[in-house]
Amino acid sequence: MKIKKVDDKPMAIHTKQKTQLHAHEPKNASIKGSNIYTVDRSPKKGDSEITYAKGSSQNGASAYIREKAKRRFRKSTVHQADVREKGIAKFRRDIRESNQSIKVKNQNLHSAGRTGAIGAKAVADQMEGGQEIQQAGSIAYELSRPVTGTPSKGAELFKRKARERAKRKIKNVDAGKKLAKKMVKDTSKKIAKESAKETVKVSSKVAAKTAATAAGTAVSPGVGTAIGMAAGYAAGVAVEAKDTQIKNRHRKIKFFLDKMKAEDQQQDSVAKLVKDLVTRKVLLWVKTVAPLIAMLLLPLILVVALVGAIVMVVVGVIYNSPFALFLPPLDNGETVQTVASAYVAEFNRDVNTLANEHTGYDSGKVVYVGYEGTDAYPSNYYDILGVYMIKHGVGDTATVMNDTSKGWLQTVVNDMCTYSVSSGTEDVTIINEDGTTTTTTQTVLYVNVTLKTYVDMISEYSFNADQEKLLREFMSPEYLGMLGWNPGGGGSNDPGVSTMSESEIQAALALIPEGKAKKACDYAFHRVGYPYSQELRHSGSYYDCSSLAYYAWLDAGVDISYGGATTASWEAKGLADSNKTVVYEQMQPGDLIFYSHNYNGQYLNITHVAIYVGGGKVVEARGTAYGVVYRDTPNLGSIVMIGRPD
Repeated sequence: MKIKKVDDKPMAIHTKQKTQLHAHEPKNASIKGSNIYTVDRSPKKGDSEITYAKGSSQNGASAYIREKAKRRFRKSTVHQADVREKGIAKFRRDIRESNQSIKVKNQNLHSAGRTGAIGAKAVADQMEGGQEIQQAGSIAYELSRPVTGTPSKGAELFKRKARERAKRKIKNVDAGKKLAKKMVKDTSKKIAKESAKETVKVSSKVAAKTAATAAGTAVSPGVGTAIGMAAGYAAGVAVEAKDTQIKNRHRKIKFFLDKMKAEDQQQDSVAKLVKDLVTRKVLLWVKTVAPLIAMLLLPLILVVALVGAIVMVVVGVIYNSPFALFLPPLDNGETVQTVASAYVAEFNRDVNTLANEHTGYDSGKVVYVGYEGTDAYPSNYYDILGVYMIKHGVGDTATVMNDTSKGWLQTVVNDMCTYSVSSGTEDVTIINEDGTTTTTTQTVLYVNVTLKTYVDMISEYSFNADQEKLLREFMSPEYLGMLGWNPGGGGSNDPGVSTMSESEIQAALALIPEGKAKKACDYAFHRVGYPYSQELRHSGSYYDCSSLAYYAWLDAGVDISYGGATTASWEAKGLADSNKTVVYEQMQPGDLIFYSHNYNGQYLNITHVAIYVGGGKVVEARGTAYGVVYRDTPNLGSIVMIGRPD
């Protein structure tokens, strides 16, 4: 605070108040006394001007305030006994003035005393007897010093305490403000830092997407996407590297700050610092390299996953299709093959038991009704497998043998394997010991077995075109061979020749005399290698034994059917009824050799026929596994008749 005083001019006081301090004024001190003079004291000049600086707290104002001070006086009262008053009047005045007080406000009592003394001296000098009055005032002043000093000291102590409390309060407030400012500043920095980091990352991602879009519009979609991915990856790596660098710097600073503390207060170490730095480096490397490895391995992983998914789908489809029979079983229990074999064996056991026991009859026979083939014991086991899988294997896992699937399989077996019984008589010739023969008539129990083929079941089960196609493919020799099918039969293991060149055919024909027989043999030679099929026997593309014989002689101009039937037994009966038979020793090319491999209830129980082509060779439709073959004359012991159509 600067005070500039100029004589005879208003005094200006310039005050700049920093902090507003509200404090209660100390209590007024009063001194009771008598015989005290009253002295007026005031500034030298009455019209002084006080100017407060801007921002002052005077009366709560924030602007410059100017105030014209009126002429004021502060009074120090010194009472003096009036010599003219004596007695009772003087006693009353003393009592009245003893109740008056000296009020101490904002001025120091010592200064007030001195000022009052000076003022009293000036007045006394102008008065008569002023010296005595001055002396009396001095005495009064000296008497009042101990009294006035006491409240002045108390007031000063009170003010000092109040100022100290105010200063402490201001200091605490200032410290709080500084702390708050620091916290706000630190928090702002941290938030700004995190916001900047996130902004950079988001900006990088947006930049990558933008680059991908831009590249995609400039080049082909695939190349554009790759360029965008590369740009995004590069930006992401840069951001991660910068972030790691900043974190490492902060970690080092933290370490150094910890080392500046007292030794017993240090919590960090070089090992921890190295661990943190190395960990961040490794993480940065992983984040940098992992996407590259992933991008390199992603196509391979996708290919493997795609192939695996395709394989799983294919396997799932196959296991829910008829061809699941050719795959490994899903469990270690029973399979379709083992269950079907058990059912077929049970059927054959029942049939043979009836024929062997033939209760009430002289003999019993098993008759395979309408069978043609070379097997002594015909079986439709593979036909059963095919029909079952086509009927129940589409959309269902028919290879899992539970109670339901076993029931399905048993139904198929019952539908395809049936028998009936009948009786009859047969003349039996018995050779006696002396060489003579005796002919007797015996009663016979016939067990007539009907084994339906898969062709029969196409119509019986009303299979659609797709099911029929699947069934025929299933019954091909290639697939049946995968199930362990062995055609066998015929009493010969010679598979025969399934291919013949034209020169070989012509060489064989050169040994045959001209005529219808040579024509029939020529037709048969050119059919070697054709597939076998009973159901397609009249298609011209497939043959069975009797249809090959029929069409060969028909090509030569001779119809060997009998009663409209073209089976081997009816062809033989027609030739026999026409007396067109020869013995084995008289055979010639073109003759038909008829075989009987079992009882079928047909003429002479004939089950098979072959075309003799000379040189001890035949051409025959042997079976599904072989088709039409050229081979040596088989099964001489099974020959029951030889016919010559021309």
